[in-house]
Amino acid sequence: MFEGKFIEGQQQTTILEEMEGVVSAQSFEAFLQWLYLRKIRFDLSEPEHQISATIELARFADMCNVTAIESEVARYLKNVLINHPNPERINIGITINTYRLTSQHIISATFLPEGHAIRRILAAATVRGYLLCENHRFAQETREYPSFGVDLLHEVGLTLKGMNIAGYGATWEDPLNGDKSEVQEFRSF
Repeated sequence: MFEGKFIEGQQQTTILEEMEGVVSAQSFEAFLQWLYLRKIRFDLSEPEHQISATIELARFADMCNVTAIESEVARYLKNVLINHPNPERINIGITINTYRLTSQHIISATFLPEGHAIRRILAAATVRGYLLCENHRFAQETREYPSFGVDLLHEVGLTLKGMNIAGYGATWEDPLNGDKSEVQEFRSF
């Protein structure tokens, strides 16, 4: 398993020390489950905890340089966000897509490599709020964590490029859930 003159190579063992947001019993167990069963599942009832566990698993896999899991963790995260929307659709700053997200989720994901599918899903979830509300839910994180701001602007750009303009109207598609919306009025830029 291990090659070289390190003690791990001689003993064929290694010790993983817990690292907040990356290495935990939960992330290691989920990684092994994916490795052997090719599925991701967490025994957590709260969507916020499922999101945290998913990001932690992605960071663990990244630390181990395992990229094959990336699309599966992104799909899992996307399903959690879509299946647990904001029940009160009146608060536009907290859109249906970001209801279960926290600042810590955004911050933790910024430690993943640029272009990582988890980062793209989180940015895609934020597009609706960004387009419709000047002070959207993660406006502060967008300013304080430039890599998240770059991810968000990339997703906004893709969304705007995909707008369908017909006559005097236009529609755009939410990059997370695929909902189509007519352009009523975007926030002022």
